[in-house]
Amino acid sequence: MSDISMVQEVLWSDYYKVAWVNILTGEYKFVKILDTDEEKNCLSGKTIYEYCGLVVSTGLIPDEDVPQYRRCTDREYILREVLTKRKRITVNFRRQVGDSQKWLRLEIVLPQDFSESSPWAVYTWKESDAEVCNTEDAMRMLAQCFHKSLKVDLNTDSFEIIKAYPEDLAPKNGFTHTFSGWLRNIAAAGAIYHEDIQGYIEFINPARLRARLHEHHGVLRFRYRRKYNGEFRWVNMELVPSVEYTDKNQIFMLYVRDIHDEYISELHRQKALEYLCSYDTLTGVHSRFSYNDFCENFEKHGGALAVLFADVNGLKYTNDTKGHEYGDRLITGFSEMLTAEFGTEHCFRISGDEFIVLMETADEQAFMERTENFHHRLQAMKVPQASIGAVWSGSANSVDELVRIAESRMYDDKHEFYKHHPEMKR
Repeated sequence: MSDISMVQEVLWSDYYKVAWVNILTGEYKFVKILDTDEEKNCLSGKTIYEYCGLVVSTGLIPDEDVPQYRRCTDREYILREVLTKRKRITVNFRRQVGDSQKWLRLEIVLPQDFSESSPWAVYTWKESDAEVCNTEDAMRMLAQCFHKSLKVDLNTDSFEIIKAYPEDLAPKNGFTHTFSGWLRNIAAAGAIYHEDIQGYIEFINPARLRARLHEHHGVLRFRYRRKYNGEFRWVNMELVPSVEYTDKNQIFMLYVRDIHDEYISELHRQKALEYLCSYDTLTGVHSRFSYNDFCENFEKHGGALAVLFADVNGLKYTNDTKGHEYGDRLITGFSEMLTAEFGTEHCFRISGDEFIVLMETADEQAFMERTENFHHRLQAMKVPQASIGAVWSGSANSVDELVRIAESRMYDDKHEFYKHHPEMKR
């Protein structure tokens, strides 16, 4: 059987420091401490909270670990976690020990008789094992991707902070100790873009979250704009059920990640794709895709419709004799003439040399006069740029039917064109 004193010695040697602390007054007494000069410089702190502050101010903790260390050694945080929730506090951080930097674990351990009338607890500092260090390093790398990381308990409307910017923890910016209250206050403080507030409030509503998490235990996501340093940026909030999650114990992880740059780039790509689908890149008029979309939408209700069908004259002849660059100039030149007369919003290029004008208008006479004037302008050219045909109906049900009539009339005009320019008929 092992000697109990030997066991105690092994356990005792496992710790760098051990202190007996009154968490209400901050009174403390070290029963074991590191015998280093930098440690002695911190002992001037009159309370354990001042002592922990001096550990930071003397540069013993690297900058990236300071926020986590400050939060977990803050008096208000400890009183809330220990007195109210009876939680055992554990925090891992890096700390200068002699000439080297080590991972340490600070634990606040509560005796069995701990109470507000007997508020003494044990602070212990020991070296973290390799697995813990690797996990901490991985979590810190992941945390760099997030503005905020919380562990949330919906049952108690409470949370633990894994990461948050210091300004987020200021009461003037809406911070409070209830999960729903804090997130609502962020919106009330003007930190959520006005167009996103309604969706944001609905998403974070505790009752709605409980219902959605009950329906499926997958990840919930919401994209919105959040103000940081005076600028609204797109962020993504993700709610991931914890490994502790059950329907009766609804605990999840909340992550808020900045996606602004990548999302804006994606929006630009999407708009570019939409433009390529909706508009002809050579002329800037609507594309065949837009023409099909117009037909589908129009035929849902029908009504008055005017159609002009135009076919560019001599495109093949121009391409064959002068090259495709001149052919493109012929197409763009006619497109500019057509859009100047009828407006870009009404013009469609449906194939290489074919254009269509579609106008939902009840004024037949005005359209026909306009078409006739446009035809006269074409005929006044030495070589008319295009042949056209037009039709109007006050009660059309099919766009294609009117297009076929206009196309037939265009061929009549094309026949006349070839009479005067037979060399271009190929």
